[in-house]
Amino acid sequence: MEIQASTPQPQNNNGGAQDFFLYLVTFLSLTFVSFGEGSILFGFVDKFVTDRESASAYASFNQGGVKFGIAALIIAAPIFFVVSSIITKRINNQQILLESVVRKWLTYIVLFFASATIIGDLITLVVNFLGGDFTSSFLLKVLAILLIAGGIFGYYFWDMRRVETTSPINKITMIVCIAVVVATFVSGFFIIDSPTVSRQKNLDQQMVNSLQSIDSSVQNYFGETEKLPQKLDDLSATRFSFGNQIVKGVTYKIEDESSYQLCADFMRSSLNDAISSEGPYLNDWRHDGGNFCFKRIALKKPDAAPVINK
Repeated sequence: MEIQASTPQPQNNNGGAQDFFLYLVTFLSLTFVSFGEGSILFGFVDKFVTDRESASAYASFNQGGVKFGIAALIIAAPIFFVVSSIITKRINNQQILLESVVRKWLTYIVLFFASATIIGDLITLVVNFLGGDFTSSFLLKVLAILLIAGGIFGYYFWDMRRVETTSPINKITMIVCIAVVVATFVSGFFIIDSPTVSRQKNLDQQMVNSLQSIDSSVQNYFGETEKLPQKLDDLSATRFSFGNQIVKGVTYKIEDESSYQLCADFMRSSLNDAISSEGPYLNDWRHDGGNFCFKRIALKKPDAAPVINK
């Protein structure tokens, strides 16, 4: 009696580690895509809705959030779509089974976080509604979160329940997602400054910071001595001294016994910039482009000093 050696059958889970990697990268990139979408949508709400509703003197729109969203979409969105297409292809070729343990575990984790986001968002909505806060900006932000989290939950909930290996829903969903991400990504550039303008603002802000530091030293010097320093170098021998780098490009002019000017060159005008609580410019230090002088009046109490811009 001959015993035939049985040929080992290929295991369905031979690609488990690879599948785990693909799903992990997909869901990690999906997280950044979701935050990117939300950041850009929140930016639109803050710029066009919140600022009009707010009675505050400061604008709530922050370009930093929108820039983060654009950066997240630039990096994470291509990774998400490419790796997702690889997973779809592997499922169509039955290299990843619909009953794969890796697929189920990681997808259910995504469903959990999407569900937690929706539940937390709805609770926040109810709490704010009971507290009388149901402004348009708040409701739009809640809607944005619900759409993002709800879209993720809806697709992956369907994905876990489907029985057919191939489905046109995958292709339709992919096309819709790409269109939404591209539209959001492109529109985000219309509400932020260009890199050139951002650099100019940063350089001007560094100059404003230097002027503020110098002004504080001069004001404190006057408050103690009741006279203005004849030149900024006179402060170097006092406890009101500051670094030499700060005075680079700054001109100090005495007008009379208690008033003086601080002048510097600026790359752009900030006169029409929105005042933001997190922004670089305050009313006292708004300036035009080119050489601009701030007229300062020194008092014994520097914090009460009025400001007159020239």
